[in-house]
Amino acid sequence: MLSKITNQLKTNFNQFSLLTMLCVSLMVSVVVNAQQLDANRIKAAYMINFIKHISWPNEVSKNSYRIAIYKDKLFYQFLLRSLTNKIIKGKAISVIYANNITKLKTVDVVYVPAEFNQDLHKIANALRGHEILLVSDASKEKHDVMINLNHQANSTVISFEINKSNIVYEKLQMSNELLLLGGTELDVATLYRETEVAMQKTRDQDIVLKMKLSAQKKQLANSKWQLQTSKKQLTKSIRETRKQKIDLKKLKHDVIQKQNLLTAQEKKLANISTLFKKNEQRLIQQQQVLAEKEQKNQNMLQRVEENKEILTQQNKLLEDHRLQLEQQDQELVNRNQTINSQQAYILITTILVAIAVFVSLLVVFFFIKNKKTTYELTKTLTYLENTQEQLIQSEKMASLGALVAGVAHEINTPLSIAITSNSLVIDDTQEVKQKITEGSLSKSRMDKHIEKVEESLSMSEKALERVKILLANFKQVAADQVFDDLRELNLAEYIEEVMMTLSVEMKKNHITYQFNGETTIEITTLPGALAQILTNLVNNSIRHGFENKEFGNITISLRLPKKPNDETTTEQQYAAQVIYHDDGVGMNTEVLKNIYEPFFTTKRNKGNTGLGMNIVYNIINQKLKGEIKITSELGAGATFVISLPKSI
Repeated sequence: MLSKITNQLKTNFNQFSLLTMLCVSLMVSVVVNAQQLDANRIKAAYMINFIKHISWPNEVSKNSYRIAIYKDKLFYQFLLRSLTNKIIKGKAISVIYANNITKLKTVDVVYVPAEFNQDLHKIANALRGHEILLVSDASKEKHDVMINLNHQANSTVISFEINKSNIVYEKLQMSNELLLLGGTELDVATLYRETEVAMQKTRDQDIVLKMKLSAQKKQLANSKWQLQTSKKQLTKSIRETRKQKIDLKKLKHDVIQKQNLLTAQEKKLANISTLFKKNEQRLIQQQQVLAEKEQKNQNMLQRVEENKEILTQQNKLLEDHRLQLEQQDQELVNRNQTINSQQAYILITTILVAIAVFVSLLVVFFFIKNKKTTYELTKTLTYLENTQEQLIQSEKMASLGALVAGVAHEINTPLSIAITSNSLVIDDTQEVKQKITEGSLSKSRMDKHIEKVEESLSMSEKALERVKILLANFKQVAADQVFDDLRELNLAEYIEEVMMTLSVEMKKNHITYQFNGETTIEITTLPGALAQILTNLVNNSIRHGFENKEFGNITISLRLPKKPNDETTTEQQYAAQVIYHDDGVGMNTEVLKNIYEPFFTTKRNKGNTGLGMNIVYNIINQKLKGEIKITSELGAGATFVISLPKSI
């Protein structure tokens, strides 16, 4: 094989000697021209000549020669401009830009710039067998190159070297004239030596792998020894298992005790369920009473409207009487003037006495009639005050009904959790009993059962504790709604209790609530009145503020009153300020002006009475001895600032 290669080298050398003279003259002109061109122009010229002197197996069927430039945009753009409309061997030339190896497999010539020589070996392996000419630039990997460009130091001259064996392997044919352009053919003996060096490296790697294999065999032997040790430990574990069976009998005794405890918990749950049913019956009765009260309230409102109409008519009558009296006075004046001009002093005196008598009688008449009218107005005012008090009580009953409904809904969830947990424990206990009877109960299954029992008992205890807290809150807030007794309370805690009772209504309308501010303020006040105020404000937000809104937010802040800037402010007499804010639709100037007026509402055709905010205003100012202020703009929600004294 080596002698054949040597003969081939000698033949090539003789051919090279014969053409030396011709090459000298040609190279002189090429070198002169190359010094005048830049590197890109020289590379472009070489690419054209490579295509001229290389033949492809399927060259006849090609429509054009395709050149791919690998990741070099500048040279790609230059070559594209240079080879536009260029024809070589009767075919056009197309240039493409390739940023990955896959695109290189569809062309005839591939150029890899020097800055990407680290990818040359991978590219050469990917293109092997695809009949593609690979042109590299200053590559040191001679095994992978076909045509490799070389740059001479301190010169613009570029030469190239050819690895003919790689070209022949790709079934490409190279003309002898290609070497005359300034190329050299790589020494086959040198390539063979480099191949031997690579093979020696491979042998050295093989020796290293064998050494690693020997080490792994030693590790395998060590693993076998460890396996034998594990078998011994397994035998020891079997002995321990027998001992654990004895412990299992003791655990069975513990299970019986746990079951007794579970039975006691079930009895407690049955008692709570009975109590819950009684509360539901009471709730139904209270709802019936509430319906009757609402009917009475409707009748009472109707009577109030009728009384308002009567009062309006009476005011009109009084106004008519006043006008008539003024006209009569004017007539008397005119008559007096006529009498003074026509009659003597005595006649004037007589007429004046008559007039005085007449006026006295008229005054007495109107005094009696006015007294009767005042009595009727006082009676009507007393009736209106009683009606307002009854409306306040009705509002309390309505709030109490909503409170009962909310608490019933909240209690249902933890009770369902407790019932479900106990049902799971009962089912699992039956399964454990069956396994004990069959003698197939394992320690792991028993441990799992005990863990499940403890988890279920914990869930039941938490759920029942939640029920206890809800019932305590319900008891306190409901009592405050019914009895108007003064009581000292923590304002923040009581607000949280009331808002908890309204949570169901807020959730149903997709409203979120949050509290912030002072948490240590304590005052002596009427808790029921305060609860009714918060209930009316929340209902007002739901019905008016969040109308046509999918979601809403309510914020309640608690703070100490601000220090007064002057002596005219009244904030200094209050101990706390409750700031209620919603981000609803807000109110215009007209609504703000009349919001506290009785019977004022923007939704009278939807059944609203217009007394909700009037009741809030009267409760705060009359019962709680406080004051309320409101600020609002359309689209910016509403804010109510309620100032409360330390004690009533």
